[in-house]
Amino acid sequence: MADEFRPYFDALARGILAFPRCGDCGRFHWYPMKLCPFCHGAGIGWEAVSGVASLFSWTIVRHDFDPAAIERYGLRAPYIVALLEFADAPGVRLISNLVEADPDALAIGMAVQALFPAHDGRVLFRPARVG
Repeated sequence: MADEFRPYFDALARGILAFPRCGDCGRFHWYPMKLCPFCHGAGIGWEAVSGVASLFSWTIVRHDFDPAAIERYGLRAPYIVALLEFADAPGVRLISNLVEADPDALAIGMAVQALFPAHDGRVLFRPARVG
């Protein structure tokens, strides 16, 4: 694993979703970089977010391409690959898998939430529970 991603995976291992945030301009960014992509400041820290996101876009994978991937990730087609946005980390979009979701009920902007513990070093999301 590249060193710049270590804080992300360390946070996931503790049940926390965190993203890089510039201490100089205050903006979040993804993916991790040594300098802020906006102001080029070097004061990058990591800040925890709630784990609640909205669905920006998605695709449904309907064909298993690699049997090794099925074994490693436990995802068998059909499965949902989602692009997510975080209100408490403006500017961050993260690709992950959406589970426990009806593909016919998906809508842009729908609320989703992170599932912990992280699965095999990656965080999965499901539709947010209301109430």
